[in-house]
Amino acid sequence: MEERIKEIEEKIEDLHREYEERHTLQRFTFSDLVQELIGAAVIALPFSLTEEVWELAQRLSLLRVLFIYFFVLFFVFIFIKYSKLQNWEQQNVAGFVPLRLITSMGISFFVSLVCLLMFGIYPDFIKDTTTLIKATLLVNVFAVIGSLGVDMAK
Repeated sequence: MEERIKEIEEKIEDLHREYEERHTLQRFTFSDLVQELIGAAVIALPFSLTEEVWELAQRLSLLRVLFIYFFVLFFVFIFIKYSKLQNWEQQNVAGFVPLRLITSMGISFFVSLVCLLMFGIYPDFIKDTTTLIKATLLVNVFAVIGSLGVDMAK
């Protein structure tokens, strides 16, 4: 009987240790940054080379592109806040803005802009900076999905 109680106590300790590991606050590390960068690049590269994105950037107003961007931003916020993945919801800036939201959107925007510039889309196909910003925001809408996807998959 004592042996059985000892086994049960060990199992309880293992379960408690596992619970504590899952619920400790994870820090944003360099590897998280690299994962977000890679995920954003994987998606941003093909989308920045797509003529349809350039055309949309030229035809849509800045207001409409911003609406699309903030629409996606809202759903990324909801995803991070309520998905319970890797305790991301606990990593907040200013008390309510998830750190992953800021890093993913920022990295995705930067990668999208670099892709458009690196491939010569601007100034060869896109002539003005307003259209470049709109194209960057449109590519960013897709790149943030890759950014969070790769970061989430670790």
